Amino acid sequence: MFESNAPRRRTLSQFPSGAVTLVCAMALAFGGTSVSVQAQPASTAATIAQLSLPSQPLARTLGALSREFDTSIGGEGALLEGRTAPPLQGRYTLQQALDRVLAGSGLIAVSSSSSALTVIRGSAGSTSLKEVTVTAQADASTTEGSGSYTTRATGAATRMELSLRETPQSVSVIGRQQIDEQNLVSLDDVLRQTPGIVADRNDERVTFSSRGFALGTMIDGVPTLGFNSVAGEASMISTTLYDRVEVVRGAAGLLNGVGAPGGSVNLVRRRPGTEFAGRISAGIGSWSRYNVELDAGGPLNAAGTLRGRTVLSRTDGHSFVEGKKRSEDVLYGILEADLAPGTLLSLGYEHQKTAIDGANYGQSPLFFSDGTRTRLPRSFNSSAPWSFWDMYTDKVFASLDQRIGSGWRLKAEASYLRSDRKRASGDLTTYRAIDGLTGASTIDMRDNPADGTSKSFDVHLKGPFEAFGRVHEAVLGANYNDYRYNIHTNSAVPGVIDQRPLNFYLLQDYPRPAAFAYPLYSLSGTITEKAVYGSTRLRLLDPLSVIVGARATWYKADSSLVNWTSGERTMQPSAHESGVITPYFGIVYDLSKEFSLYASHTDIFQPNTVRDRNNVLLSPQRGKNVEVGLKGEHFGGRLNTSAAVFRTRESNLAVEDSGGVLLPDGSIPYRAVPGAKSKGFELTASGEVVPGWNVLAGYTYHAKRDDDGVLLNPQYPRRLLRLTTSYRLPGEWSKLTVGGSVSYQSGIYYDELNGLGRATQGGLTIFGLMARYDINERMSASMHIENVGDKRYYNGLGGYNGYTYGNPRNLWLKLSYKL
Repeated sequence: MFESNAPRRRTLSQFPSGAVTLVCAMALAFGGTSVSVQAQPASTAATIAQLSLPSQPLARTLGALSREFDTSIGGEGALLEGRTAPPLQGRYTLQQALDRVLAGSGLIAVSSSSSALTVIRGSAGSTSLKEVTVTAQADASTTEGSGSYTTRATGAATRMELSLRETPQSVSVIGRQQIDEQNLVSLDDVLRQTPGIVADRNDERVTFSSRGFALGTMIDGVPTLGFNSVAGEASMISTTLYDRVEVVRGAAGLLNGVGAPGGSVNLVRRRPGTEFAGRISAGIGSWSRYNVELDAGGPLNAAGTLRGRTVLSRTDGHSFVEGKKRSEDVLYGILEADLAPGTLLSLGYEHQKTAIDGANYGQSPLFFSDGTRTRLPRSFNSSAPWSFWDMYTDKVFASLDQRIGSGWRLKAEASYLRSDRKRASGDLTTYRAIDGLTGASTIDMRDNPADGTSKSFDVHLKGPFEAFGRVHEAVLGANYNDYRYNIHTNSAVPGVIDQRPLNFYLLQDYPRPAAFAYPLYSLSGTITEKAVYGSTRLRLLDPLSVIVGARATWYKADSSLVNWTSGERTMQPSAHESGVITPYFGIVYDLSKEFSLYASHTDIFQPNTVRDRNNVLLSPQRGKNVEVGLKGEHFGGRLNTSAAVFRTRESNLAVEDSGGVLLPDGSIPYRAVPGAKSKGFELTASGEVVPGWNVLAGYTYHAKRDDDGVLLNPQYPRRLLRLTTSYRLPGEWSKLTVGGSVSYQSGIYYDELNGLGRATQGGLTIFGLMARYDINERMSASMHIENVGDKRYYNGLGGYNGYTYGNPRNLWLKLSYKL
């Protein structure tokens, strides 16, 4: 079992000058970063153990010694990362083992309690340490530097830092180790490797769902509305900025907005450590792609009370799609300041620009007018080469974290996000049949810029309390979100969308209009959400804990549409909800030290943000989610497993309206299904199976049907298998890590809306491979191959009455150097 997250006082026997702050921060971070394994109190000085440990990363050897000698050994991730321990073969005391593995590293292990050691950087003459008392807080959820495909704790579902086994919902955490090893450069890449998540590509946009329902988005645990319009696109988010992505499957109504029925995606930022650490990497890939990245951070003053981190990234290159080119620029900066003991102020800025030339809006056609399949090459581009789609996001954020004694913590967070989309395109219309012989078809040309601003604020108080002779935990908080957006449609001809006859086979030669000089429509809207929430974890018996919570939400959405041709402004039907209560209930019963039974029940209240064919906002979704399961925590928390069955019942579910035409802003119309239910099961595992072998795996089955038993969204697979793994070879081969991924999905189909036929895709398995070689302690080289079998497959079907193809086989080669 891992260390508690509660603050604790530690006595250090003697400290070199300036190191007190360093040790505080070591205890603060599990990989922000520390590696630490909890032990039971024991005297180990005279204990002799028979050891047989290979040469491997230092963090793994320290973890093995922690387990063998029943002693907690922790260290700052920045100190341990990239260091390799020599093999240990024979009988050793703990001191002898540490002397051997730390020899020549400049690191020493010091006693931080009766049963814990901390690895720090040594100094000349520091043979004894002056007694100092420090208060520290371990961040058990940070993944950077951990070397693991799992995490010790997460607050994604409840705000309380619980282990995965203690959390009564299905949660997967994709951490920095997996992101780096598997080359997951965008949120789209991450969620395609996440158990139970369907990623369906419409064009440059991707829709994410779990168990048949949409996912909400949070950043650093705070819900955001910044992706509720086309002005922002979540799938394009670069993972360069984040330590981990926490995914809750099943209704997440306690924390995330007003209860997204599919769950939530929480992106957690990277933070500066207390030791300088940096990395420069460069890579080249198929289709003339390249990437360069710089990441550096650490203390900015001698005392270490001011810390900073900067990440810069540039990616550019072509695509397998004809005429398509994509670039991405990312800038991230964060400062952390210890204003006083227990008071942490953080300030930061994010910027991302994604520019796509030859961009797609809509999809490629499935059928010709005579009902035959189009069977176009994978390189076919359904948009003219002068089309472009540029996305800009700028975000400033701040947080104040105050420890207020007795384990309690008050935290306030605020952010401001500005997003802009610049887009103009000529797109093949897939809603009108195409003559395969003559090429007679229609091109839709428009200028479609959008912008949005999102302001969010969250404040919460959490900590332990005693009652009835036991220690319990509680959280009380409130948050506020305000989102304002504008979506404009401009035409090259007055009064109407510019749609012209097209020879389908000459699309790539179609000229761009001189100007999109005629404004047609402007849709403007405001969404305001206020909420208070609270939960408590009650330890009723030694093996039994109950989590009870609720969220009260006030929600308001208003919008108006301006027809610039007539000059008429139309107020759209609004959505106003006041004091809607979303209850949460979970129970966990420990069968043993490794296994727990759990159950949870969550209500669903989710205002729809989509519109019907009359451009009217759909009524809010309401329903209930129930889940029961068995969770395991093995090898001291290095491996987590779970098995769950679930059932979701919902009304006013939004599904695409196949009989409608595109709305004035170019979006797809939806219709509300009066009743829908989803049920299924899943199996997952994450972490280290044996030393050096990391795995994230999951198998999910779900089926979503309406009240008449009709299958909904058949273009989404009902069965998913996700397996991602890496293995660091032992002994003399320990510099080499190999691995890859397997993604299986069951068959899907879509009925073309003009009645031309049904498009089907059978069960599909995609393989990926990776390898990394550590040239020395600072430099490594890696290779990543996607779609090894070069399968031709749909990664989007039916979104715009057409399809998009997934990537063919492609290669990335990267070189990384630690500063």
